[in-house]
Amino acid sequence: MKHAFLEKSALVLLLLFFCSVAVAQENKDNVIKINVPALVFKNFSFQYEKAVNRKHSFAIAVRYRPESSIPFQQAIADLFTDTTIRLDLARMGNIGITPEYRFYLGKKGALQGFYLGPFLSYNHYSGDAPINYWGYNSQTNQFIPRVAVFKGSINTFTAGLQVGAQWRLSNKLSFDWWIVGFNYGVNSGDFKYRGALTVDEQTTLDLVKLRPMKELLSSVIKIDIYEPPNASGAAFKTSGQWFGVRAMGLNLGYRF
Repeated sequence: MKHAFLEKSALVLLLLFFCSVAVAQENKDNVIKINVPALVFKNFSFQYEKAVNRKHSFAIAVRYRPESSIPFQQAIADLFTDTTIRLDLARMGNIGITPEYRFYLGKKGALQGFYLGPFLSYNHYSGDAPINYWGYNSQTNQFIPRVAVFKGSINTFTAGLQVGAQWRLSNKLSFDWWIVGFNYGVNSGDFKYRGALTVDEQTTLDLVKLRPMKELLSSVIKIDIYEPPNASGAAFKTSGQWFGVRAMGLNLGYRF
């Protein structure tokens, strides 16, 4: 089900993107861009922007990151006081779409200078959340450390305001700097672990003590353990608020 959802979402986003480019062929004030630094983190981020009048433009960004290890693991780990979640084993992927309407502030008009861009954003995050617990080894009659890998996804819907600046480098090339863009909204997620657990193992896989999330996000993300650890696994859902930041995007663009 998850893969089918991702495939359909990717198809819809690609169709929207190419339809926008096709319409743009009839005009001149258009830019198609790629976020160059994002490629370092295996994040493929593209944006199409079209001037709609002298000082305004419409932009739509599409991004995709295949499931892989989480960047900045050590920085994230420094925020936590225990190791309930195995960040070194965690994986995350993302597909998202962000429409934006820009107001250019300078005298040069649309597609040049500083701008304010209110935007909406939908993102689908998928991946693994590995959680430590103690497993019983019947051969040695001892408990040994094990990891329960919870697989699932989170959907987020946010709105925000982007502050940035764009320059024309030549007749064909442009450079767009996303300085900062804070956004706020809601999230909905579901993660499940399926595997045999003994009674003792169910006790050690204590989801109530998801302390990294609770300490960092207790006032933001709510965790609902709707299936406590049992003989066949466990599951939890996320809901509540969601915060995000679009910052330091360095986009190289082609004008046509």
